[in-house]
Amino acid sequence: MNWKKKISLTLMLLMTVNSFSALGASAAPANGYPEWNNNPDVFQVNREPAHASFIPYGDVPSALQGADMISAMTEHLSPFYESLNGQWKFNFAKNPDARPLDFFKDSYDTSSWNEIKVPGEWQMQGYDFPIDVNITYPFWGNGNSTNVQPPVAPTEYNPVGSYKRTFTVPDNWSGRETFISFQGVESAFYVWVNGQKVGYSEDSYSPKDFNITPYLKAGENTLAVEVYRWSDGSWLEDQDSIRLSGITRDVFLFSTPSVHMRDFSVVTDLDSSYQDAALNLKVNVKNYNNDTTPANHTVEAMLFDANNQPVFNEPVKMETAFGGNSEVQVSSSKLVANPKKWSAEDPNLYTLVLSLEDSSGKLIETAGTRVGFREFELKTMSDGTGKQQMILNGKPIMIKGVNRHDTSPDTGKATNLDMMIKDIELMKQYNMNAVRTSHYPSHPFWYDLANKYGLYVLDEVNLETHGVRDTVPASKPEWVENVKDRANSLVQRDKNHPSVIIWSLGNEAGSGNDFKIESDFIRSLDPTRPIHYEGYNDKAVTDMVSNMYPAVSTLETYAKSSDPRPYIMCEYAHAMGNSNGNLQEYWDMIKKYPNLQGGFIWDWVDEAVRMKSPAEKLYLTDAGETYKADYTGTVVDNDGAVSGVLQPKDIGSATMTLPNDAKYNITGPFTLEAWVKPLSTISDSPIIAKGDTQFALKMAGTTKLELFVYKNGTWTSATAALPANWLNNWHHIAGSYDGANLKLYVDGTVVGTKAFTGSFSSNIYPLTIGMDKEKGRTSKMSFDKVRVYNRALSLTELNDDTRTADASAVLWQDFNKENAQSSPLEQHEFFGYGGDFGDNPTDHQTSADGLNLADRTPKPQLSEVKHVYQNILVKAVDLVKGKVDIRNEFLFTNANAYEASWELRADNKVIQQGTLDNLDIPALTTKQITVPYSLPTAEPGVEYWLNVSFKLKSDTLWAKKGHVIASQQLSLPMNAPHQPSVDLSALPVLNVQDQGTQVTINNTDMQINFNKSTGTIDAIKYQGKDLIKKGPTPSFWRAPIENDKGNGMPSRTATWKNAGKNRSVTKATVTPIGDKIVRIDVEGTLPTTTVSSYKMSYTIFGNGDITVSNYLKPGASTLPEIPEVGNMLTIPQEFEHITWYGRGPNENYQDRNSGSDVGMYNSIVEAQFFPYIIPSETGNKTDVRWVTLTNDDGSGLMAIGAPFIETNALHYTPDDLDGPAHPYQATHSDDITLRVNYKQMGVGGDDSWGAKPHAPYMLLANKDYSYSYTLRPIAAHTADLMQLSKTVTTINLVKSIQVNGIALDGFDPEKLSYTYNILRGNNKVPTVDVQSSNNTVKVQVTPAADVNGKTVINVSSADGLITKTYEIQFNVVDHYLSNMDWASATVGWSSIKKDLSIDGNPLRLRGPSGTVTYAKGIGTHANSEIIYNLTGKNYESFQTVVGVDQEVSGTGVNNTIVFQVFLDGVKAFDSGLMRATTVSKAVNLDVKGVKELKLVVSDNGDGNAEDHGDWADAKLIPGKDPFAVLSGVSLVKANQPFDLDLQLNNVTQNVYALDFVVNYNPQQVLLNDVTSIQDKVDIVAKKELEPGKLRVLAAALGSSIQSGENLLKLAFTTTNETVTQSTYTDISVSDLVVADNQGAEGNVIGTQFRVQFEQIHKDALITAIADAQAKYDGAVEGSNAGQYPAAAKAAFLAAIQKAAAVANDAASNQSQVDQALIDLTAAVQAFESSVNTSIPGDMNGDGKFTIGDLAMVAKAYGKTSSDSDWDLYKYADLVQDGKIDIADLAYMARKIIE
Repeated sequence: MNWKKKISLTLMLLMTVNSFSALGASAAPANGYPEWNNNPDVFQVNREPAHASFIPYGDVPSALQGADMISAMTEHLSPFYESLNGQWKFNFAKNPDARPLDFFKDSYDTSSWNEIKVPGEWQMQGYDFPIDVNITYPFWGNGNSTNVQPPVAPTEYNPVGSYKRTFTVPDNWSGRETFISFQGVESAFYVWVNGQKVGYSEDSYSPKDFNITPYLKAGENTLAVEVYRWSDGSWLEDQDSIRLSGITRDVFLFSTPSVHMRDFSVVTDLDSSYQDAALNLKVNVKNYNNDTTPANHTVEAMLFDANNQPVFNEPVKMETAFGGNSEVQVSSSKLVANPKKWSAEDPNLYTLVLSLEDSSGKLIETAGTRVGFREFELKTMSDGTGKQQMILNGKPIMIKGVNRHDTSPDTGKATNLDMMIKDIELMKQYNMNAVRTSHYPSHPFWYDLANKYGLYVLDEVNLETHGVRDTVPASKPEWVENVKDRANSLVQRDKNHPSVIIWSLGNEAGSGNDFKIESDFIRSLDPTRPIHYEGYNDKAVTDMVSNMYPAVSTLETYAKSSDPRPYIMCEYAHAMGNSNGNLQEYWDMIKKYPNLQGGFIWDWVDEAVRMKSPAEKLYLTDAGETYKADYTGTVVDNDGAVSGVLQPKDIGSATMTLPNDAKYNITGPFTLEAWVKPLSTISDSPIIAKGDTQFALKMAGTTKLELFVYKNGTWTSATAALPANWLNNWHHIAGSYDGANLKLYVDGTVVGTKAFTGSFSSNIYPLTIGMDKEKGRTSKMSFDKVRVYNRALSLTELNDDTRTADASAVLWQDFNKENAQSSPLEQHEFFGYGGDFGDNPTDHQTSADGLNLADRTPKPQLSEVKHVYQNILVKAVDLVKGKVDIRNEFLFTNANAYEASWELRADNKVIQQGTLDNLDIPALTTKQITVPYSLPTAEPGVEYWLNVSFKLKSDTLWAKKGHVIASQQLSLPMNAPHQPSVDLSALPVLNVQDQGTQVTINNTDMQINFNKSTGTIDAIKYQGKDLIKKGPTPSFWRAPIENDKGNGMPSRTATWKNAGKNRSVTKATVTPIGDKIVRIDVEGTLPTTTVSSYKMSYTIFGNGDITVSNYLKPGASTLPEIPEVGNMLTIPQEFEHITWYGRGPNENYQDRNSGSDVGMYNSIVEAQFFPYIIPSETGNKTDVRWVTLTNDDGSGLMAIGAPFIETNALHYTPDDLDGPAHPYQATHSDDITLRVNYKQMGVGGDDSWGAKPHAPYMLLANKDYSYSYTLRPIAAHTADLMQLSKTVTTINLVKSIQVNGIALDGFDPEKLSYTYNILRGNNKVPTVDVQSSNNTVKVQVTPAADVNGKTVINVSSADGLITKTYEIQFNVVDHYLSNMDWASATVGWSSIKKDLSIDGNPLRLRGPSGTVTYAKGIGTHANSEIIYNLTGKNYESFQTVVGVDQEVSGTGVNNTIVFQVFLDGVKAFDSGLMRATTVSKAVNLDVKGVKELKLVVSDNGDGNAEDHGDWADAKLIPGKDPFAVLSGVSLVKANQPFDLDLQLNNVTQNVYALDFVVNYNPQQVLLNDVTSIQDKVDIVAKKELEPGKLRVLAAALGSSIQSGENLLKLAFTTTNETVTQSTYTDISVSDLVVADNQGAEGNVIGTQFRVQFEQIHKDALITAIADAQAKYDGAVEGSNAGQYPAAAKAAFLAAIQKAAAVANDAASNQSQVDQALIDLTAAVQAFESSVNTSIPGDMNGDGKFTIGDLAMVAKAYGKTSSDSDWDLYKYADLVQDGKIDIADLAYMARKIIE
């Protein structure tokens, strides 16, 4: 820092300190800095203590109405409340130096100032600029040339907003205290009243109150507020969001008497049965008159119900005695009998009104608050595991949540009530029950809404230090009080809200002792709520374990761990862009383990700013105008001595983006050159870049220059330190590559070299100056004389100032004024994100990651969330009989609260429908019901669907009657006959002309032009209409979504982007099939990194149908995954109407379609485009049977899947959506792009910065792909599209092929060759069966000679015109672990992959001489444990190669792994420490007789970062000796019969006789019989050797027993004691001898089979029965208060006996036990509620018998229990005989007389 800067900063600091310290509110900080800078322990001056949210009133009725902040501030205003919201005078200064120092003085003239709206951020009102960053602090850059470090705040660019207004205090506030409340100000502010300093505060999202009574004057008062955008408190507010500042929430005045109820807390404590509750109250009463001690005051409390009726007979009274104290706390507790409970399902609210009376009994103040009776706690489960659950009112809660920021596209974080209501309505409508206030306290109104609408809240302290979380706050004492203050503000404000169930210490702020202190502090304030903090899951800190974005497998790993705490995901399922795939997989896992209790999706809504697009397009060109390059910044004539400069404009960046042109796509020698003037050191600032995965000249961090090239996952760089005079000086920077070396030049000197040979990778990103499009990085530099060559220049050439462009110069830009041009643009409204505001650095769209667009338009994925989150589930049991299981996952709501309806559809037509009345399914139970439909007669080609839905019966706050809260579609197993094929002989004749490259096919109705050179159709005309303009062409690309970009897919898979476009047709054959069909076969290659091949076949029929068959053979399994496999067609614009029969109505993807039912949907093509904030893949539909595009007359084109396709119809090509930053920038075509695909990859969503779609939803290059569809013209006015789709026109002769009775995987009639794997050791040739398309097809099957042979199938049509030959090559393969199921598996990160690395790449290990790629194996991540059950499998050895996968850096300090193998618990292999640089190690272990194989990957005790471990080529080698195998059911219950089958394997001799012993535990199972499965095998003799041992002799009659076939059946039954005495039993076959037809004997290795017993957990039920019996025994029968009616006691006993019967029945299953416990719990509650609470017969509740009671009996006279309104009158049945007659009148009369 130079001396001028030092003086400037010192003067600024002195002026700041002096201007405030002279005001007398407090002394200035001792370190000479102002409060807002470098003073982490100074966060408030003269601020009032935090308190609960409430507004004081003067009477009870008013407080009753205004008992929440929404009511108090918008509906029922208190006379002691005055809003200061509205227009204020405002001045903006870019830093503290520039602010108006004396503006707070009354004499300061603000008449020339503009006005600004309060509340509101100034960036949203025309001042300053938003900044969108995630981890980076917003003041690192963005106008600041140096990055300050904590606790220092920036001063170079740190805007200050000066606010001023006047106000008048109401006359009736005289003699009272007056406070000003700021509900939220970002980030720090000072307050003056009438020129006098009142105080100072930080913490942007918590209320700050100041007592301004001493500063007021009669009449008009002035209020001045000075707000700093950033302060030292900003180090604690690094939340990933759009960063804004100003007075963001309400400002108001409130008035209190001089003795005032300053604060109060309300705690509801339910009893052990969750019925009655203690209402625990604490009230803080404050005396503001410091000169006197007031006389005792009285606080009264009255609870009111939902109808505003008092609950207590008398108010609760609490006497206050100050005794010289200025503040005292009084408390009381009141029992409330069985109040209505609060939950998200049924948010019952009461209202508590507190009244303060002075010593004379005069009411001086009232205040109200809403009360919800609920108990939230952690309890240990009763299953004996010791695991804990979070329990609400006795029920285990499931968090179906979402994270939410306060955000609006128009007002930023200053959200209004209407927007909040919209949010909560949508959350409820989409089945969300919880919200996390990420990452700060929400607006106070939000909690009122959560209380009212029903939403659980995880309430988070305003604390995030993401960018410095390793050092702040950590364990530093200077931050402790600041952290505690933020925690205190949260807890005190929100402690009385029933919706708040969990406190969160903050977000992404690291760990350290400060969090232990914070946690302990919160517990001291509120011990009733558990504590959460993802950043420090220490048991001393948190009550639950929380993770962000764990893999599904991580959930299971935790569930099996020893940590007993409940587990939630505070963030998961990242919703950026088109996302939220595989959400169902998360919830399948969550529901598997009881202590996994859900999570919060990130995020609720895109954070963005509504903006207008530019009115003109700015572009740079060259002298020849050979290109138009977009640019930002401004072109100036000169910068000092340098002429023609592109420099930043305002706070933005200077950038230039070249159009996509092959000449810039350099992959060999080059030179990059520019003159640059750096204005600040922004990390990784680009100079010239082709993304981040090709080449770039850039800064590396903030201290170096770098030139790199990228190849195969590795960056090779030449680097050098920045020059000492780097900033604010011009430098000549260049980098070159000559085929052997990278060279880096600075100011005419070589400063760095690095060897590199060969070509490097290409990517899809444009060449840019001053930015990197792939990473979104920008720089803060000025540019001149940018050159790019496709050769390496010498140093002499670089230093030649007279050099001119030659042929090798692909870019020559001098930034002369004449190069900068513009053209007018149509303006569009759009949602802006980082970079659109001029912010630099920025993380661009990082905050646009919600389930809704910024304006609350739901994204398509929200429908999937609704389905996955729904609380009523329907599962098929036996749909032939209409049987389904309905699971009610609500905690408290019976399923009968909703209208349940069903419909049976034949395709899209409803053929039966009805309602499910009287559906009594209590919460947390499952019930099997029968849907009363009649099974229809299956019609050919028709699918049948059962659709069940549950709807609201009446309007609610959040949805109208009829809103669907749950639905399920089930496919009926109808086995409908296939639709008969069209008679090909009846088709119209085709005229085929094959001339050179053109083929014309026509008849009366149609004409098709086919281009053999491109292998595609040029035109289809049908009945005079042109149906297509182009296609189908092979397509393998989709417009990358945000998840794709985050995991590197655009670069990694770039080889596929233009593969279809740049295909080479090698062969096109035209084959007429008779005169009515013609087939065109096209073969070609694709220019992928390793050349791939493809085939397309077009079978054209005389009726206009065209069957298109596709086949893709990737060139190598090492090629990257394929984004999409399909075809693309261009359709004329008139065919705008789209109809499809498939999943809908919203877009859906293979990993996001569980909430998309199959149906027939209609729309228009225009509506298929969803405007994600950055254009991307959109509009897809899965499981499509057919799709049509038609015009207004109904004519058009149909595509029919065989059987399914994925489809997508847009006015955009994938290329149109690949690159534009905003939807309005995407090129909209009039024509329609129709994609008819096999599939595209899933969208993924585990996170958006590395996670790929899950393995089942990838399209890997390790297999071939084939699929077919039919294009069918549609005549005008076609009425029934469904019927049109049913016609089958085909030349296919085979419908299916089965191998050993199972459909051949991947069978396609057009695919002729198949491979079928047979596990080594099986010597039987598989049986092949063929199902032909009709009875006239001739089929000949020639079986393979042996298991290494080939089965050949020849088929031909009856007329011989069509013949095909299918071949199935059998291939004996090893027993690879990746083809087997493990018994259990855990992993430390992501999910274990089969045949792929943990990152989803090919398995690659370091070999002795380079990288070795493996096709088979297991990819995992430390710490991992995989267990395989080898019992009875007769394996001989285990072989594998272990090592660190080469997808991680070989030079990193991480990737330290140890591999271990355990055999039956004994360690048999230990690799020692291995790293990415370690050569892989081979493992070969003897596993004869081993029952359990355990594979362990550990992290070497130093953390598991980059610990990617592979078990490559992992396989089990079967033994060569003959062995037996038992197979059958492995899970049984008590008294359950079950069978095991016995077979022999590896037996090479002829077997005619068999002798063996069956071994079993007779205490656990009974062996009923041993019988033969095959006719040729007979049981000759059986003898029991001893209990549990049976010897068996068997003989083969006439022919030898075959190896590998099931021979004998062993029939068992479990015993009654099974489930209580053991968890499993072992059954074995031993002493096995076989003999051949010559009498030669041989031994066979025996086998063992383990049968697991289903464990029935009855402990909880037995305990409940004992408790209920004790309650029954202690209950006194009678009519007096406290006694129980006889009928109630009898009913209770019956319930106990019913439960005991289930507990004592050994055959009871777990669901019956669970239901019995639920029923008994309900019976206990019913019994307890039946207790007499008053004198029987005291009708009017006055405590005595009078004629008033007699009159009420007389009114009911004549009623009987059979009357429909009996419930209204049964109170008068005093003798309990089911009728009201003279006996009841006499009873009452006798009581009155007595």
